[in-house]
Amino acid sequence: MSGEARSPEKRRLPVLQGEPRVGAPSPGGGHEPAPRPTWHWVPLGAFATFLAWLPLSMGAESVVRGLVDSADAGGAPIAAAGVRIVAGHALAFFVGAVVGGVLVGKLSDSATRKHAALGGALASVLGWLIAATQGTPGGALTWGLLLLLMLAIGGGGGALGGALGLRLRAPRAT
Repeated sequence: MSGEARSPEKRRLPVLQGEPRVGAPSPGGGHEPAPRPTWHWVPLGAFATFLAWLPLSMGAESVVRGLVDSADAGGAPIAAAGVRIVAGHALAFFVGAVVGGVLVGKLSDSATRKHAALGGALASVLGWLIAATQGTPGGALTWGLLLLLMLAIGGGGGALGGALGLRLRAPRAT
């Protein structure tokens, strides 16, 4: 036995070593990463929907407020102004869900229209939760119907966008 204590061999993290070990060889000599699991595209679609929806909702708010102000000057009933506000924001959310669905359908290798629709539905639930926790008055029936309406808009927009994205997807080489 020698006087030196032998230290254990250093273990290195596979992430920090040179090239990844998974995936197929690429033409450049390295390896391509393994494809993203399909379920990852659902939260990515929800995030894309939110990113598209926020500027659209700000634009819808300014346009709808201008219409409401001009209608108020003409003596239009308040209920008509409320319908315009809801319709403007619903349209902005629908367009945001379509954009999120297109991104899921076009950029993914394996996601389907269903995954795009689920991304829009997840964005609907998150948007509903944000609105419901703001202390806005309304009964359980009102908030439940609003959730169903948002699920229909978000899921339908996501499915439509997913179908468009699948058509725009580059054909795969087999």
